[in-house]
Amino acid sequence: MKYDILPKALYNHPSVKKVLYHNDSCILYKRLKESVLEQEKISISHCFLFVEKGKVEVKTYEGESVVLHENEMLFMPRDTYLISDFIKDQDCIDVFLVFFDHEIVIKFLSSKIKQHRNLSAATPTICKLKTNNKFIHYFNSLRDIYFDLENDKEILELKILEFLHLIYLRNQSEIINTLNSSENQKKKRRIESIMIDNYDKNFTVTDFANLSGRSLSTFNRDFKRKHGQTPKQWLIKKKMEKAKVLLSEGMNVTTCAIEIGYSNVSNFIKAYKLIHGETPNKTMRKN
Repeated sequence: MKYDILPKALYNHPSVKKVLYHNDSCILYKRLKESVLEQEKISISHCFLFVEKGKVEVKTYEGESVVLHENEMLFMPRDTYLISDFIKDQDCIDVFLVFFDHEIVIKFLSSKIKQHRNLSAATPTICKLKTNNKFIHYFNSLRDIYFDLENDKEILELKILEFLHLIYLRNQSEIINTLNSSENQKKKRRIESIMIDNYDKNFTVTDFANLSGRSLSTFNRDFKRKHGQTPKQWLIKKKMEKAKVLLSEGMNVTTCAIEIGYSNVSNFIKAYKLIHGETPNKTMRKN
């Protein structure tokens, strides 16, 4: 299945301005001229979405739904599967997106978490946060100062930590509990469950490493030590096993390729033949 994997899927989007960015942490500005409905995506970083104009509805696969209007903000924990609608109420839809990775969370929590006791262990979920004029000033300052400056990853980290501090002032228990529980859950996640749950999506090995809370080299090493093959080898075999079942049930080649996370049909056919020794069309003709 094909999902937009955030934030990197937005980096080359024609409606997105990269204000500051580095790997999976960034501050982005998105302006849309028309409504965009039913976009499926997953974010591998924590994300704040602030609406300047228009209306945004975000739904999770668990059935939660949050609607945001002008000057409202949403927090989405990493690893959240989302369906979002950007709905035009005025001449355009303007939103700011702040994505931040594990390292920034750790720095932020290390300075705040000692002040909190009895932290919740509940599953992190999307939630609307309280805002005030300080957030409007913060984003206006980004526009005034950084829209035309060269990207700088050190400045990016400072601006995200500043933003998290503003969030904390208005939403102390909510943001600390959510970030802390997300970090703790990620530590417990097993590589096997992540891979089995998501092997048929268009994730790269780097995406899986991020989802597991490991560096790419550590993820590759841990996986190969346990399974005797690389994550890439395992993924291809698993995808092709599912593809053979789908083709045998009558699914056409193009639809099958998309269903198991391939956007390029030629690459799918090549991988399928390498694993099964025959083309997808030959498998279909047998049934």
